[in-house]
Amino acid sequence: MNFFDLHCDTPYECYKKGQEFCENSLAVSGKAGKCFENWKQIFAVWIDDSLENPFGLYRAVIDDFKRKIARRPENLTPIMAVEGGAVIGEELDRFYILKQDGIKLLTLTWNGENAIAGGCKTDKGLTQFGKRAINKMNELKIACDLSHLNIKSFYSALEQTDFPIVTHSACYELCNHIRNLNRGQIRLLAEKGGIMGLALYPDFLTGDVFEAVYENIALFCDMGLENQIAIGSDFDGAKMDKRLQNVCNIPDLYRFLQGKGIEKELLCKIFYENADNFIAKLA
Repeated sequence: MNFFDLHCDTPYECYKKGQEFCENSLAVSGKAGKCFENWKQIFAVWIDDSLENPFGLYRAVIDDFKRKIARRPENLTPIMAVEGGAVIGEELDRFYILKQDGIKLLTLTWNGENAIAGGCKTDKGLTQFGKRAINKMNELKIACDLSHLNIKSFYSALEQTDFPIVTHSACYELCNHIRNLNRGQIRLLAEKGGIMGLALYPDFLTGDVFEAVYENIALFCDMGLENQIAIGSDFDGAKMDKRLQNVCNIPDLYRFLQGKGIEKELLCKIFYENADNFIAKLA
C-alpha cells in the first residue's frame, strides 16, 4: 500500500534521544516504513510556544534530522514542517530561511500563544503580526497548519491563508476534545481547499481507536467530503493505542477499514491521494 502521513514528531525525538532515523526505538523509522510501496511523510520540528530560543532549537533539530535521513529508504519522500510559529519570533524574514530549508507547512502555534496567534489553551486571537506572517506564507507557498488553534484564531487564520490545512485533529462531534474540529470548521476548511489529517491519538477519539477512525471517516463522507480527509498520525508526539505503536501498524488499520466495507478507491484517497494532491499545490 501507499501511505502519506501529514504529521509526526520524529525529528525532535531523534534529536532529544540521540537516535538515528533508519533504525531506532521510535514509532517512525526508515526500517519500519519499508512496509509501504510509496511513503510520503511530513516530519514536523516541534517548537514549544514558550521557548527562550526557539529558532536555535529549530536550527539544531532540522540540521540533525537532515543528516539522519540522508540514508533513508528509497520508498520514502520526506517533507519538512515546523509545529510552532514561535520559530519566527517577530522576524518575517525568517520565512525565507524556512523556505530555503524546504519547510512546506507551519503550525501557527502549539497549545499556548506566540506573536502570531493563540493556541487552544488560550483566548488570544490572530494578531496583526500574525496576519502579516500568513501573507508572507501565502507569498512563499508555505501551508498554514491550523491544528492547535483556538476557535477565534482558527477562523481568522482560515480567512487569511491561501493554503489551509489541519494536519492532526479529529471530529469534535465524535469526541469533544479542544483540539478537535466541529462541523462548521470542517466545512469552511473544505470550502477553502483545505484538508484534515485524522490524528490517531486516542485522546482525540472515543472508544475503540480503529472503530473511532472509521466513524470519523463516515462523518466526512456523510458531509460529502471524502476528498478532504487524510491521515495525520501524530506518531512520536503522543501516546498511542497498543495496536498503533508504530508506523508499520498502519496496514492493520487499512485492512480493518477494508473489512468495514470502505472501498479501495476511497482508502487510497484517505491514506495517500488527498494529502498528495494538497501538497502538490505548494510546488
